[in-house]
Amino acid sequence: KTATDLATAIETQTDKIVSDANANATTAADNTTTAQEETTTAQTTANSKETAADAAIKVAQDAKAAISTTDNTTLTTAEAKAALAVEAATTYVTSANALVSEASQAKALADTAVAIAQDAMAKSEAANESVTDAQKDALKAAQDAQKVAVTALEAANAELTDATATLKTATDLATAIETQTDKIV
Repeated sequence: KTATDLATAIETQTDKIVSDANANATTAADNTTTAQEETTTAQTTANSKETAADAAIKVAQDAKAAISTTDNTTLTTAEAKAALAVEAATTYVTSANALVSEASQAKALADTAVAIAQDAMAKSEAANESVTDAQKDALKAAQDAQKVAVTALEAANAELTDATATLKTATDLATAIETQTDKIV
């Protein structure tokens, strides 16, 4: 082969490597976006489960306050409402755990997207090609997504902490109701 043929073959090969790296960066960005959307959905679900748990605890508290030594139905009602509060709080914990899982996945994918975008730029430079604006934009978008993912993961962990505290509140309330009703019986 002539030097020109060899140079053309090398250029073609390095162009393909850069093109593949750019495609990988696009795929990683798309995966990150999808994961962030799933995190948002999980956050919405956790929020609704939190609202339900809080409402169930309030109902159980009201039922506890209404316990009467002269009306046995208040005993049954209070214990049933306490059980529902514990069930709702347990569901909230489950949703919060799912949220942490989704947020962790989104962060991992965002971290990967940053690394892949940086790799695409490095491949361009190694191939003696200019880093394109599209590559710079892809890196910035990946870094922005990474910041969002970090914030979402912190919020998810806080949600899980709240869910765990809510479950403790519901469980403690159920125990208090059980103790109160046992004393009456």
